[in-house]
Amino acid sequence: MPAASTATAPKASDEPLMSTGRLALFSVGAMAAMLLSLLDENIVATAALPITSDLDPEHGMSLLPWLLSVYLLAATATQPLYGKLSDLYGPKKVYLFAIVTFMAGSALCGIAQNMGQLIAFRAVQGLGGGGLMSLTLIIMATLYPPKERAGGSGVGGGLVALGIIVGPLLGGYLSQHLSWRWIFYVNLPLGLLTVVATLFALRLPPRAHQRERRVDLPGAALVTAAAAGLLLIAQWGGTEYAWSSPQILGLSAGSLLLVAAFAWWETRAAEPILPPSLFRDPVFRIAAPLQFLAGFTVLAVTAYVVTYLQVARGLSAQSAGQRLAPMAIGVIVVMFSSGKLISRTLRYKPVLLLNSAITVITLALFGTVDETTSALHLGVLLVLLGFGLGGVVQVVLQTVQASAPPEQLGVATTGTRFFMTLGSGFGVAVLGELLNNRFLALLPDGVPESARGSAGKAVAALRTAPPDLRDKLTHAYASAVDTVFLTAAGLMLLALVLAFLMPDVRLGAADEQEA
Repeated sequence: MPAASTATAPKASDEPLMSTGRLALFSVGAMAAMLLSLLDENIVATAALPITSDLDPEHGMSLLPWLLSVYLLAATATQPLYGKLSDLYGPKKVYLFAIVTFMAGSALCGIAQNMGQLIAFRAVQGLGGGGLMSLTLIIMATLYPPKERAGGSGVGGGLVALGIIVGPLLGGYLSQHLSWRWIFYVNLPLGLLTVVATLFALRLPPRAHQRERRVDLPGAALVTAAAAGLLLIAQWGGTEYAWSSPQILGLSAGSLLLVAAFAWWETRAAEPILPPSLFRDPVFRIAAPLQFLAGFTVLAVTAYVVTYLQVARGLSAQSAGQRLAPMAIGVIVVMFSSGKLISRTLRYKPVLLLNSAITVITLALFGTVDETTSALHLGVLLVLLGFGLGGVVQVVLQTVQASAPPEQLGVATTGTRFFMTLGSGFGVAVLGELLNNRFLALLPDGVPESARGSAGKAVAALRTAPPDLRDKLTHAYASAVDTVFLTAAGLMLLALVLAFLMPDVRLGAADEQEA
């Protein structure tokens, strides 16, 4: 596709592939799969204490980072492979494999008897979870005519918001009122619903041609190892090991070598899982870093809004999670409104620019939040943040899907998701390190020396400090969180620049030219 100011989306059939009843049934199952994918990215965090207390009271907390990150590692690393398998074998078979693998991992997590088993079974969950969201998006893009994809994205966008909000709340509720094991068992009926809907309702068009089926196993191994290495750098840097430590430097060098080896191999593979032609497409070339920046921002900002509410405002974990509800409202509104606008104008770029600008302005306004900010003020900002960020993530993906040739729809979709998920892993870790360092730098006089070397100990000191010192510590933490928001605003300003550079894909232009 030439890098002109206006790009043309590939032609696709506007004929419905399934009856209304079949489409409705499968859509319910597909939405359940998307919800599962989103829930399990964050449901474990609020159940971490009951899990470690039950399985390993003595050493469980030291293994907690692995429990929280291994799902993301496995899911991120397998996304490109799922996209390629979808293009080679068709998405239905691969989708069923991903769902069944995820359900098996969930059942195994529920019966785990020690932390080692639970971590291993979370990895199995992640192997399946890597395909849930991406393959759902691929199939829905196949089922809906191009002109209906944008307008029909509201439900999916609402579930993104629902997953972000409900995950921590559901994890806390189930672990408190039933057992932490139910945060995994709850996946089974939803997964079964998706399997039934896929088997009995999903009908996909016949494949236009059959290529030689060669799975790029060396490429899959290289991208898996490279993604795991990069995410481990983000997880361990500044926490487990110093950034200048031999472990982090060695891991960085090894990861860069793996990235280089992967790039070299993909130019020679018969069926590359991330074809080099994707990066010659001006749309994907802009979308990949833009989604990385959006992913870097969205999970980190969500996480640190919650910590701000807990530390600076003294709310419980459950109450802090409930305060995120306005963000979900913003996401739902933007998915319906921007989808309608795209369907009417047949253009993506103006909506992307609007949402990017709203995100930058809102994050900059978040930089003024302190320990006295009213709930109404914070709620308005969260609505705007959900509107802006939710729109960026969805519109970028829709633009990629509209511009990708049909035979590369799978790898284009999962490639975009891959960069977003990779950015999420880096964002939580890097912005968390920035938050901790800034908080320690702002600690007032009177804080015990034993608490000055650890942000966790300083937060613990806040709970037992006398009122005057507690107020100063609260202000210091709120100021540190402001630094995170302002940094995120700077990153999304870069994303806004990238949005200006995005080719202006016009949906349906190819059809009009052939008419």
